[in-house]
Amino acid sequence: MSLSIAMFFLVVSAGIFTVLLGKYINHMRTTRLHVNMEKDFKPFVSVVIPTWNEADVIENTIKNVEGSFYRDFEIVVVDDRSEDGTYEILRKLERKYNNLTVLQKKGRKGKPQSINEAMEVAKGEIILFLDADSRISPEYISTHVACFSHPCINMIFTDFEPYNYKPENLAHRVQELFFSFAKDVIYSNIFVKMIFMGNGVFFRREVLDKVVPIDPTTLVDDFTIASKLSEMKIDEIFSIYPWVNIQYANTLHDLWKQHMRWYYGGFREIVKLMKAGNLKYLFFYLFTVGLFTAPIWFTILWFFFGNIWLFIGLYLIIYAYSLFAFSQVLNVERRLSILSSFLLPAFVMIFELSVLIPAMLKSLFVERYFEVMDKIGRGMRKRDDWYKVKRDKG
Repeated sequence: MSLSIAMFFLVVSAGIFTVLLGKYINHMRTTRLHVNMEKDFKPFVSVVIPTWNEADVIENTIKNVEGSFYRDFEIVVVDDRSEDGTYEILRKLERKYNNLTVLQKKGRKGKPQSINEAMEVAKGEIILFLDADSRISPEYISTHVACFSHPCINMIFTDFEPYNYKPENLAHRVQELFFSFAKDVIYSNIFVKMIFMGNGVFFRREVLDKVVPIDPTTLVDDFTIASKLSEMKIDEIFSIYPWVNIQYANTLHDLWKQHMRWYYGGFREIVKLMKAGNLKYLFFYLFTVGLFTAPIWFTILWFFFGNIWLFIGLYLIIYAYSLFAFSQVLNVERRLSILSSFLLPAFVMIFELSVLIPAMLKSLFVERYFEVMDKIGRGMRKRDDWYKVKRDKG
């Protein structure tokens, strides 16, 4: 019994240590990024904003970006044949701002092709990708662009915070905990690399030109770009300030659909890379599948081989729980009540599993079904895998 208690506290302590280590790495990496940067380094910047049915937010987003302290920039917006008046709003703004270029999509629907078409006209030495709901501080562009005065800096992806956060909204609290975990454990690169969000990302143009065009069929443009950067041995720098402000999904249904696109799209790309002969992704896929289905495998091992496997499985779950819990507890901006801090991590872990497992199965079996149907000439089907979260007006 005393050994079990000691192991419990050891595992929880390991979780706390991991979170603190992640915060330290992110802080030190950002500090080094901003040290000795040349504030007089002012290359031309292209801000690329893909849009589709963004009438509720796009005008305020453009006005917000135009308020930046940095002045040597253009905004390139590619509208994906919106049906809610977004394009008309953009054309009106184009007449107001000389540095705004509005394009109407020519090719396949989806954000990846919007990026491809934007890059055909973008003139900047530095490219910044923003989503249509983004809000940035006046110093956001100038601070990060100055970091590119270091010749070794080729890309920076920035922290993000919600501007529509409501503590009484369960979906918002779930996202706050999930992203606190992601920033401390994932973006710090303690365990994995090659993961970032495609909003609030700066690239040196000469590097991005080696990445585009992006596969227009992908559901995860950020994963596709990241995998190519990884092959090129490009360091991906996470900067915790200044951050970009975003909107959180308002309902669990919206959130589930959004995460399904992320996970399914990511696993689908991994399967493609594996088929192309990149076997390191096979290991990554099997590791991910094994990690997130560990409770199932350890239950089976316990049933056949004894209690030791049950204890190992339980301790792994406790470790994962402590990562989620303490990343939120140590979030000084939006701490939860004691009860929520205890219950919410378990809910988030179950919620994410409810998305991950179907996404894995879908990437393996549904894609294979579509491939077979295409080969036998029965490929007509509706593919509605891209899901855009509903925006708050503002």
